[in-house]
Amino acid sequence: MAGQQLASQLQEEVTCPICMDILQEPVTIDCGHNFCLQCISQVGETSKNIQCPLCKLSVSKDTFRPNKLLASLAEKIQTIDPADIQPEMEYSRCQRHKEKLHYFCEQDGAFLCVVCRDSKDHRSHNVTLIDEAAQNYKAQIESQAQDLGQKDKKIIEEKKQGEGTIWTFRAQVELEKITILEEFKLLHQRLDEEESFLLSRLDWLEQQGAKQLGQYVTVTEKQLNSLRKLTKSLKTRLQSSSMELLKDIKDTLSRSKEFQFLKPTPVPVDLEKKRSEAKARNEYVIKTLTELKDNLKAEGKKDKEAFMNSLNKSEKESWYLLQKNNSMLPTSVPVTLDKASADPDLTFSQDLKKVTLYIVGGKASRSQAKPRPFYPFHCVRGSPGISAGRQVWEAEIHGPSGGACMMGVATESARGSQSQNFSTQCIWALRISPSGCQPFTNCKAQEHLQVCLKKVGVYVNHDCGEVVFYDAITSKHIYTFQTSFDGKVFPLFGLQVACSHITLSP
Repeated sequence: MAGQQLASQLQEEVTCPICMDILQEPVTIDCGHNFCLQCISQVGETSKNIQCPLCKLSVSKDTFRPNKLLASLAEKIQTIDPADIQPEMEYSRCQRHKEKLHYFCEQDGAFLCVVCRDSKDHRSHNVTLIDEAAQNYKAQIESQAQDLGQKDKKIIEEKKQGEGTIWTFRAQVELEKITILEEFKLLHQRLDEEESFLLSRLDWLEQQGAKQLGQYVTVTEKQLNSLRKLTKSLKTRLQSSSMELLKDIKDTLSRSKEFQFLKPTPVPVDLEKKRSEAKARNEYVIKTLTELKDNLKAEGKKDKEAFMNSLNKSEKESWYLLQKNNSMLPTSVPVTLDKASADPDLTFSQDLKKVTLYIVGGKASRSQAKPRPFYPFHCVRGSPGISAGRQVWEAEIHGPSGGACMMGVATESARGSQSQNFSTQCIWALRISPSGCQPFTNCKAQEHLQVCLKKVGVYVNHDCGEVVFYDAITSKHIYTFQTSFDGKVFPLFGLQVACSHITLSP
């Protein structure tokens, strides 16, 4: 037994820590550890200095020293019978009869010696030699291992599809968030415009009222002054002599008698009409806003109660925590097209949400002296760029026979496939054609996906390094790039077929 233990210890001394086999051409490195020459040479093949796999000490390949003594010992160890090295375990003998175990009972799953085999406990059982039983079970194990391997592949595929579905779900939630923010922004803008107009109109009417007051006072004061002059003239005659009193008395009395106050209109009919129209419009707006507030309050209360009642205790805790930290969360904004970065053959809608490829006579513009970036696509960048947080947008594709286009994200310094200095990890995109689509990065296409796309969603999580593509019509996940971004990335769109166009939403 002691000899077997010594042989076993010697075998451990001549075992390579890398390949776990007997040392072949053993060498000793600077730290004193021994390895096969071939095994240690493969560590850091392209580097002159390496780290010892055991102690991590930095050593030079130039200092490897052949260990002839260890090589001789390894050769001698290999000549020893393996049975002499591996000691016979006590559990290989029957604990009851002290006989060697040779048999295996299928019914009890027990190892048997010859005495146990012939005993009444196992005589009627299906008993086979241990090696035969092991071979039978080995076949079953291999079969089940293959089945488990297939299940492993299915689980991986299911996991991939499930993750894609979740990413698509998150993208659509983020898109709804952007849509709500944009709609409320437009509503606030429209309300501000309406408020400004209503108040400006009232200010103008007030100014017109002030102007009318001045005119009214001027006219009435003028007539009042004329009246007072006539009155003063009559009173003066009363104090005069008879001759003076009677001089032109009939004309004076006639003027006094004929005097009438020409009553001016304080507020002209047209101005009063404008005030009435303004009042009617104001009342309509106030009524509409009141109804909207009441409806939003009532429906919002029901919606919130239904939502909160659908949450369990854990979900409610996460909800309240989100409300507490909500002001700290980054918010996406709608994507628009950046005309300054566009190919000259592209034209844009006024709101920068639609891009069309327009080629005269089927040929590209000659204004481009350099090869087109991302050839053969005519490209434009989206705005804003993404340096942190999340961004999502959807794009509808139109064109002859479905057209051919490309969309995804690219770094600010990205160059097309014709550039000799094409930097690594600079584009993550989807090439779309009527026959399907191909994800590609750094102008290297991945597998071809048999899916017809009319509207594509793109979701970018800059912090996690995720670029997710999904079918915006069916909500099915298409492909996910998992990467890391060193800096800001931008949405990228490309068209290839004349008269094709891409429309962004929201």
